[in-house]
Amino acid sequence: MDVNSLCPWCANPRGVSLVRPRGRATAVVVGLFIVLACVGPVRATMPSAPVDVSLEFGGTVAVGTDVTVTLQARPLVDAARFSLSITLPDGVELVAGETRWEGSARSGERRALTVTIRPQAAEPSVIQGTAVLGFPDGTTLGDARSLALPLGDRSKPTLSLPPPKKTKTGEPVIEYRDAP
Repeated sequence: MDVNSLCPWCANPRGVSLVRPRGRATAVVVGLFIVLACVGPVRATMPSAPVDVSLEFGGTVAVGTDVTVTLQARPLVDAARFSLSITLPDGVELVAGETRWEGSARSGERRALTVTIRPQAAEPSVIQGTAVLGFPDGTTLGDARSLALPLGDRSKPTLSLPPPKKTKTGEPVIEYRDAP
């Protein structure tokens, strides 16, 4: 066997997968390689837009009652364009305020957009608030929040049962009755 065909670190023929570390440093390197190979894939998270956004109610939400909705946004960078918008679903009336604002953004400067709404029906629906930063190169970055109107279908009857009867020892009593 030619000397050039041997692996310089373990003196095995090239192409053989047997690894015999020669010394402590080599063993540490091989061990570290094995640990790193077994860690698995690294998962990256999606970067968030450089703007803090919140959307909240200012009062109790009920059908036919006025309630305020406030979208607040604080950009973390300066931007040439900054827009806030609140999207109302069908069945929600805009009583007061504007649903859109646009201007420029200064880093750390908080902006708020407040509207007064009146839900018209007891239906589940969602209000969405969006904040978008626009830059001179055409790049736009934004974030959105959603608020579910806590209104259900109140027209459906609900089943109310009396509390179950219990024996003196606390066990539930099962009663069977004939239909009248």
